[in-house]
Amino acid sequence: MSDDPAVQHGPRRRFRRPRPTAADDGAGEALATLHAEVLLLREENSRLKAAQHQRADIGRLLDRARSVWAAETDADRDSRDDDAAQLLVDGLVIRESLLQICQEIERSMVAFEARLNALAAAAVDRSHVRVESNGNGNGPA
Repeated sequence: MSDDPAVQHGPRRRFRRPRPTAADDGAGEALATLHAEVLLLREENSRLKAAQHQRADIGRLLDRARSVWAAETDADRDSRDDDAAQLLVDGLVIRESLLQICQEIERSMVAFEARLNALAAAAVDRSHVRVESNGNGNGPA
């Protein structure tokens, strides 16, 4: 046999795991903590992305309004609920008003476009009449 220890214990060492030291254990814990944090952040990001594409419903809007009021004030719960509901109603009224304003603007734009098209058609008709009566007497070909 050989005197070299690597040759004597080679097959056994190949399948053994190195023993963790105290420094490796702390690094492993930190790595596990970071891995858990990354997983939580990924989950939160996916939840936020999904929430962005959901339709707004009254319950969720009330919850959001309540959370805003809860963070800003320390008033009693009934007052916060009333304020949140009033805030939601005000927001919905503003939304409906803006929708009506946008619809009125759209109707005005359609009417304005129709007027412009009528004026353009009238201008084209007048230019055809001028060309026909240009004095050559031949008329249109």
